[in-house]
Amino acid sequence: MKTIWFFTEFVVGFVLIYFNLAIVFSAVPVGGDEESDGVKIYVKSNGIHTDICVPVTNEYKDWREFLPVEHFPKVKEHHYVSIGWGDKGFFLDTPTWDDLTFYTAFNAAFLPSPTAMHVQYLESEPILSESTKSKYVSPKRYLKLVEFISDSFQKTDGDIDLIANRGYWHNDNFYEAKGSYHLFNTCNAWTNEALKVAGIKTAWLALFPDGIMKHLE
Repeated sequence: MKTIWFFTEFVVGFVLIYFNLAIVFSAVPVGGDEESDGVKIYVKSNGIHTDICVPVTNEYKDWREFLPVEHFPKVKEHHYVSIGWGDKGFFLDTPTWDDLTFYTAFNAAFLPSPTAMHVQYLESEPILSESTKSKYVSPKRYLKLVEFISDSFQKTDGDIDLIANRGYWHNDNFYEAKGSYHLFNTCNAWTNEALKVAGIKTAWLALFPDGIMKHLE
């Protein structure tokens, strides 16, 4: 009983410390040189996970050359592309919340685990809402963002590694990614780092979506 009590106290204490640190770190803003023109990007949140949405093509980058449209044969229009990084097991094994298992959640939360990129071609520009925010970035900063996102993909002989036949819908796919996922390197931490690279006001560290979205208001 003492062992069980000690373990319970440890888990509760750890969770409290973790969430308090997440709140404190996310309240500290960095960056924030507002741009009124340039490349318009979006950040989307589903309440758990965040993605960066960028124009499919402009004078600085044509994502169709990096993310082959042949991988998305059912997509007819390519206006924006939504890209996110996260735990590979969680991505592939949890298409809906009903599919979430204790094993998948435990691995994602407590064990450094392999990662994947989730890519979704959008047939129209995202619509602003409480869960979708937009910002302008200068061409110079946009190129830095492009480099950061591109470098997150794992490559073999210069080509990104498609995880075939694992997309959720007709317009998305998964790719192998660099890095390990753990409690302090979450999908939202990746998005937050991308925004830092682009010079957009965001949190010093964001482990949850709110730590990002509240700075984009």
